[in-house]
Amino acid sequence: MATEAEPTMPPPPAEEMPTAAPTPESVVENMTAEAINGTTGKIPATPEGMALAYGSLVVMALLPIFLGAFRSVKSHREQSEEAKKTGEAPETMTQRDAAMFPIIASCALFGLYVFFQIFSKEHINLLLSVYFFVLGIFALTHMVAPSFSRLVPEALLPRVPFHLIFSQGEGKDKEDLVNFEFTTHDLLAFALSACLGVWYFMKKHWVANNIFGLAFAVNGVELLHLNNVMTGCILLGGLFFYDIFWVFGTNVMVTVAKSFEAPIKLVFPQVRYVLVISSFKVAYEVLQFGRTRNKSFRAPEYRI
Repeated sequence: MATEAEPTMPPPPAEEMPTAAPTPESVVENMTAEAINGTTGKIPATPEGMALAYGSLVVMALLPIFLGAFRSVKSHREQSEEAKKTGEAPETMTQRDAAMFPIIASCALFGLYVFFQIFSKEHINLLLSVYFFVLGIFALTHMVAPSFSRLVPEALLPRVPFHLIFSQGEGKDKEDLVNFEFTTHDLLAFALSACLGVWYFMKKHWVANNIFGLAFAVNGVELLHLNNVMTGCILLGGLFFYDIFWVFGTNVMVTVAKSFEAPIKLVFPQVRYVLVISSFKVAYEVLQFGRTRNKSFRAPEYRI
């Protein structure tokens, strides 16, 4: 004889556990995780943080141009005075040099791209770190040494001159390979620059990165001597099309900029406050000397 199955009673509802209110730190961590996983386009930022970051980048972009331009005029005047004594004309960039500059820069950029595709990124960056460590120390020393000579009092550090000469040959065949004059103030600037170089080499801190980046930019503008306005127009016009092609036409510039760990860009921390609290995370807004597009949530990159 068939029997009816007894109706089953639904299980009693599970007791809901009270959930703790999210802490500001957890909110920030969740936003960071969402940005890393690609669920959001960019970590939210406050208007104050954006204004501080972009304002700092604009100032740091204009600063090396003005400083380098004034130093370039002074350097060219000194070379002209020296040329009157020796009879040798000062070196200037010609129109042919200006036309070749974007081509040479393109070959160097594509060469770096090929290197990063073939060899290990870690080994290349280690080699470049050593190279920019040495180059950055001398560039920073050359930039700050004149200021040290004016600011450091003689009573604190006497200004003792030195003259380093390294020559080869004898008599009429004697030729100076190294003829360098410096003072104790220059040695102090070199020592402080070396300490900053060690800090950058070990920590890759954004402050050290920016100082070396500004030193490279100032020295680059200072060494750029144009013979006339047309040469400058040719140089800027060529670099304009150079940027358009390598930034928007290919992924070469973006790949090199992401792989290249060197002080070729200005970085400034953009602080994002959550719920008006003091707990914050840091994202970096980047002013890239090498022209890149924004393809990273941590370091959106902008060109001058």
